[in-house]
Amino acid sequence: MATIKDVAKLAGVSISTASLALNDLPNVSKKTKDKVLKAAEELGYHPNLNARSLKTNKTGNIGVFIYGFGGPIFSDLLETIHMELLKEGLNLVVSTGKSSSELLKNKQVDGAIIFDTKITDEEIISFARTKPVIVLDRNLEHENVFCSVVKNKQMVYELIKQMIKKGYKKFSYASGPKRTKDNQDRYEGFLKALEEEKIIPHLQFVGNFTIESGYEIGESIAKIDDKPDFIFCANDEMAVGLIRALKDNKIQIPQQIAVAGFDGIYLGDYITPKLTTIKVDYLNWGVYISQKMILLVKGHDVYDMKEPKAEIIYKKST
Repeated sequence: MATIKDVAKLAGVSISTASLALNDLPNVSKKTKDKVLKAAEELGYHPNLNARSLKTNKTGNIGVFIYGFGGPIFSDLLETIHMELLKEGLNLVVSTGKSSSELLKNKQVDGAIIFDTKITDEEIISFARTKPVIVLDRNLEHENVFCSVVKNKQMVYELIKQMIKKGYKKFSYASGPKRTKDNQDRYEGFLKALEEEKIIPHLQFVGNFTIESGYEIGESIAKIDDKPDFIFCANDEMAVGLIRALKDNKIQIPQQIAVAGFDGIYLGDYITPKLTTIKVDYLNWGVYISQKMILLVKGHDVYDMKEPKAEIIYKKST
């Protein structure tokens, strides 16, 4: 069965653009909309419109608001959420950037799942006055707002404490974009573990959660004399790029520099050495979030929300 991801790929547009076009929402040109509809027709993909007729004040749309489309994490989450919503005759609307604020302001979705720190608390609270919100990127206490957040700080803290026990002493941090809550929380956990052992952080490098930025950081590290002996990367993609760069510069891992990441993406098992990481169960998280949102838009009470399962997976890179 074709999915919205397939439609977007065939039309040569982002999932967000395909989603907006298929649901006849604004901010998409007629040319682009026609291209998306043509791709959907070729693939036999049709948004389920039955849900919209259940109640006149319902759109049948659930919005997922994210800060970008890069990497495998959002792909896993979106695909899982999409499939769960389809089972209930609901449509997925994916948005990023300026269109997110417009969709929330105009209440063009029946519920919102938010993973974008650029969306303000005020925008979320305003939407939540009449419709449910699940936030994945912050803890926000307000009526009709439900939180399910990765234990970033705690998990990184536990990993770094274990690395200290293994004897590493010169710890560096490869950061994602500093504005993102995930990165901030992971860095806090990193610093807390070092501070408890009175270890001064060695160096911090700034990337953008991509393999390319990880490679650039690795190239920079290879050129300095006073190298760290352990580098924690704020996500696995940067760790993959970092390892590749270090190996290209004849630096042995983990004998000279150990590397660990965060997320548990499949690429970590296809590099040498395999990557030590903090694995988050994004697929089951997507199912869980979807099921809770379905209950909320149907008017049921939801009393608690759980964080996604995360665990440290030790492999050969440390």
